[in-house]
Order: sequence, then structure tokens, then C-alpha cells
Amino acid sequence: MKLKQGAKSELTFVGSLFALGVLVFWDTWRTELPEINLTISPKLFPYIVSILLMLLSSILFIQILRGDLATPEGLEPGDKIEKSDLRTFSIVLASLFAYLLLIERGGFVIANSVTFVGISYSFGNKKLVKAAGIAVLLSTIIYFSFTKFLHVALPSGIFKGLM
Repeated sequence: MKLKQGAKSELTFVGSLFALGVLVFWDTWRTELPEINLTISPKLFPYIVSILLMLLSSILFIQILRGDLATPEGLEPGDKIEKSDLRTFSIVLASLFAYLLLIERGGFVIANSVTFVGISYSFGNKKLVKAAGIAVLLSTIIYFSFTKFLHVALPSGIFKGLM
């Protein structure tokens, strides 16, 4: 069976949605119920969401195999679909991974700033010093807004005791 252009990416997306539905269903099945007697089980909503996700993913899978593909925004039906920009995607992914590594060790301000600069660079920003200044300023404002005004603790990292 020959698939239309773009069908593989749509099948990958639909497959990941189905896998997410299976994961939610399995995790809900493993969850232990509380000792108290409840009218509605806390498992009901996750079961509904997971079953609907798997059902809708299956319907989308069948539609894609029949050739009913979505048209990317900005294109007309029949236009050639350009290949993905893997360089940009890789830089954004690396920036998000850096955030995960830095959030506890370096703190919110550093992790957020590194991620901001990385993502702005991936989208073509060549003024990295300006981006870094904006990132530090915005991250600091957000940090103090959450910690001082909203009383939500954000990791301070290496600035522990200073902030």
C-alpha cells in the first residue's frame, strides 16, 4: 500500500496518541483505590479519557490509511510539503533538555534563561547577548512574582540565600 506524502508523520502522531491512551489506561488500572467509600470511583475520568483517546486515534488511523490527510496551514491541497527543519527542532529539543537538567541545579532563573536563549537562537535570532539580557530580566521578574507575591516556591539553585 502506497501512502500519500505526509501520511507517515500523521501516522506517527496518531500512533503516539494511541500509545498515550494505552499508558493512561494502564496507569489507571494499576492505581489503588482509597479506603473511603466513594459514589464515583477516581478511576472513572481517566478511564473515559483513555478510551476516548484510543477510540479517536483508531478512527484517525483508518482515515489516514484511506488517504484523508490534513493540509498543513498555509498550503493548498496538492502543494508539496517541505521537509522538517531538523536543525531547528534539535536546538529546541536540546534547550528543553537543558531546562530539565538545570532547573534543580542552577535554579529557575538560569534554566529559564538558557532555554529562552536557545529557543530564540533556533528561530534565527543572532543577537544572543540581547536575548540573554531579556531572558535574565524576564526570568527574574517571573521568579520574584511567583515566590514573593504568589508564595509559590520556585527552585533558586545557585542563588539560594541571595533571592
